[in-house]
Amino acid sequence: MRILSELEGVSLGVVAKRQPCTAYRVRSELKQAPSSHWQASAGSVYPLLKRLEAEGLVETTTDENDGRGRKLLKVTSRGKMSLKAWVMAGADPELISSVTDPVRSRTFFLDILSARKQGEFLNNMIALMEDYLVETKTRMAQGRASRDVYDYLGSLGAMKVTEARLDWLRIVQRRLR
Repeated sequence: MRILSELEGVSLGVVAKRQPCTAYRVRSELKQAPSSHWQASAGSVYPLLKRLEAEGLVETTTDENDGRGRKLLKVTSRGKMSLKAWVMAGADPELISSVTDPVRSRTFFLDILSARKQGEFLNNMIALMEDYLVETKTRMAQGRASRDVYDYLGSLGAMKVTEARLDWLRIVQRRLR
């Protein structure tokens, strides 16, 4: 059994959590997730779900209550085993350091910009992160209200990471003044 990619694991997890559900529901959940690194485009989600079906990880049935022939997804027992393996594979030292941060990457090269442009970049990043933090706190409150402890905890993680990134950016901003 191969280990799923991040997008495959998250998509399979959404199906498991919301089953039976449509591919559109999976795509919607990814678009609303506090992690923007998951591609929620139709061009990535729908083919991915088809691949998971071809591998026997999800199965589709036709919604009998829907005249349009809408397809409903459910995780198979093989899919559940694969999802469990993906979750457990997260305890890997290589994954701990694999966090991509495009803001941090650009910071290494800020010296190519004038002091004014550096300040503009940092002000923009801080403003965007502050907005994202508000959105994340709203999602966290919704998770708490729905009593979905896992949505709440995932959003809490996103909030803490964003707060740490904001603290770091403010340090960068002060050092470059």
